[in-house]
Amino acid sequence: MDEELTDNIANNDDADDVLADDFQEETLPTMTFKVADGRVIGVVDDYDAMVQAIDKIMRTERFVFPIYTEDYGNDLEDLVGADFEYIKVEAERMIDEALQADDRVTGVYVDEITQVASDSVQITGSVETIFGNVDFTKGVSVNDDE
Repeated sequence: MDEELTDNIANNDDADDVLADDFQEETLPTMTFKVADGRVIGVVDDYDAMVQAIDKIMRTERFVFPIYTEDYGNDLEDLVGADFEYIKVEAERMIDEALQADDRVTGVYVDEITQVASDSVQITGSVETIFGNVDFTKGVSVNDDE
């Protein structure tokens, strides 16, 4: 009897349908604190919250701050000192990986990677989100003041 029950459960395609009916995908509010010059000055939601989230992800080095999960932030600091051709390939992948960790992001496009000095590059692109497109510029430098 137990074997028959196991076979019925294993071959029951209706089980997926029943589970799918029990769960609904829900988009949670994106309201967050508005930060300007390092100070909280109010709250923002939707597009403005997304702009702030992208900026924060692009400014946060991954694996450095224990408050964040291992998916949050970027690895661009790993490129300091690397060959420019290597940076062009890896920077695009790293930015895509960092931003796609946010489920509100639907696409990441790096438009240009420019070597602005012997020790720094500038990356420009855009992020497609559920709230609209957000442009970004990120500098990577040995001095890391960008």
